Amino acid sequence: LATTGKHASAPREVVSREERALLRAARKERANLFMSRMGESNAATMSGSATTSANQAAVSRSTAASGRPMIDTARLGWYAAMIIPFSIVGWGVVDEDSPPAKLFEMAGLKDMVDDYAAPKREKLLPDWNQIPNVPPDMPPPPLLVLDLEHTLVAPTWDRKFGWRYSKRPGVDKFLSTLAQYYEIVLFTPSIDGLAGPVIASLDPKGYIMHHLYRESTRYVNGVHCKDLSSLNRNVKKIVALDDEKAALQFQPDNLICVKAYDDPADRDDDTLERILPLLIEISREGYDDIPGLLQQFRGMDADQIADEHERRVNNLRIQNSQISQRGLGSFAHARNLPPPELPPQSIGGSEEPKQLTAKDLVGSAPPSVKSESGMIGWLQKRQQQQEENNKDKMQLWNEVMMKKQAQRKKTMEEQRAAA
Repeated sequence: LATTGKHASAPREVVSREERALLRAARKERANLFMSRMGESNAATMSGSATTSANQAAVSRSTAASGRPMIDTARLGWYAAMIIPFSIVGWGVVDEDSPPAKLFEMAGLKDMVDDYAAPKREKLLPDWNQIPNVPPDMPPPPLLVLDLEHTLVAPTWDRKFGWRYSKRPGVDKFLSTLAQYYEIVLFTPSIDGLAGPVIASLDPKGYIMHHLYRESTRYVNGVHCKDLSSLNRNVKKIVALDDEKAALQFQPDNLICVKAYDDPADRDDDTLERILPLLIEISREGYDDIPGLLQQFRGMDADQIADEHERRVNNLRIQNSQISQRGLGSFAHARNLPPPELPPQSIGGSEEPKQLTAKDLVGSAPPSVKSESGMIGWLQKRQQQQEENNKDKMQLWNEVMMKKQAQRKKTMEEQRAAA
């Protein structure tokens, strides 16, 4: 090792030919034993599967012969374990009077369910004096709450384009006109991600001041309800337009129910145009109790309310016309009388007859209604003062809307310049 620098290997054992043959025979015997054991195991497995298949085939044949479907109990049990608990919880959330809801209340879980069903915050709108560009001495105008789907737009779906929305006829004029009289809120049970782009396309000029979505509704008995008491405004100064009565079940007297707009091909729909004069009148007259005013139209939809309002306006015009023409009414009636049998000369002599006037026939005209004293004068002054106050309010409101539009236009120009 020292002289050659190589490691010395162990001497190799020499195996004789007989020993090599014995080793080969032993390996073959072990291999045969292993293969025999594997064959027995496979045969047992095959026989078991064959027996199972035969049993299943027999069950299938018996099921087919009896006409009853085969039931997989294991899979059915797994489905039941997954579906039944969720169904019970859903039942308790949807129906407050259900046994699961009572059980949740007894277990102290009612607060958790209420937190899920209640709006995300108590005040859904900012205070009136906290809105930008609003003068501090300006009183809040009436609040108009509008629904989106089936009220202002009609949703449609197809395979090529997916969901698309069509404007209801007259919606642009409806929004631009009422923005001068109301603080407009769009309150929809849709989620923000779906309804937001639709609202942006529907109202590019910003006539709608506030947008509220599903998280602002109250979930009651399977319905996303709109609680007007959470809007941080006087409920008696709120009017709502919606196609579902259940959505306003907390304040039904504030609702003007419109027919659902479902057919985009229907361009003859004039519901918004017909109900517009009534909404303008409600704001101009400054009613302090809008629900009390709308109670006289209970059970009517928007079209029927518009018909009734038009009928009352026409009757009032006829009455005013009759009152204004009362001074000449007798003269017009006298002109329709038959001519006298004897000529005037036979009565008054041979002198020329005197020409009669309306004053000679009916007397002097009635005194003017305008008076500065008494009850009539007080009512006239009150009405004049109310009209002046309404004009001042409308002027302030128009200034607010113009400032808001100017600010929005400036913001859009800055964004375009930055882009």
